[in-house]
Amino acid sequence: MTDPQNPGPWQNPDNAQWQNPAGSYPVTPDHGGHYQVSHVGQASFSMTPLAPVLPQELAPPRPPTITAAMWIWIAGAVLSVAVVPVMLLTNADYFLNRDGALVTAEERQAGEFGLRAMALMFGFAMLVAAAPYVAFAIVLRNGQNWARILLTILGVLGFLSMIAIMLIALASHVWQPAVTISIVVIGLTIAAVTLQFLPASNKYVR
Repeated sequence: MTDPQNPGPWQNPDNAQWQNPAGSYPVTPDHGGHYQVSHVGQASFSMTPLAPVLPQELAPPRPPTITAAMWIWIAGAVLSVAVVPVMLLTNADYFLNRDGALVTAEERQAGEFGLRAMALMFGFAMLVAAAPYVAFAIVLRNGQNWARILLTILGVLGFLSMIAIMLIALASHVWQPAVTISIVVIGLTIAAVTLQFLPASNKYVR
């Protein structure tokens, strides 16, 4: 019971101070009669504000030249996969009858099957060879200079390979499809290498 002769803190909030049992959060009233909790013995932590990032320190936006180079590399890689199979399949009759000998239907069927299998194997080999072009082109999209260097080296090798395939295709009976694909791939390679070394690309690649 509260002694009526000794008014407690609830009757006289302006002079009262109440403390919780733990004694670590004393509560003192303010002039308006509202109680405030004071954190005693608590460590205060201050964090140094981060320095502002200057505009020149931000990564530059990707230029259209890099995006175009990436897609051109991918397109050239996809087309290069088809050049040898196209050359073999479009010259099937020439390869099967080049000795002038008459063959039976069974022999011709076996020859066509072998030619298709050869075209499939060459296509798979070209697909494996084209995979690095696609992978490094995607990395180039993020502005990696090492990917640009490797793509340039691969571009030179691909250029020489397409020249060799084109010369072989010119000696075949039906040369137009394979030669056309080879010329397109060579043009795409030159365009991709040029785009990735333009001034806008040089500012982005790091």
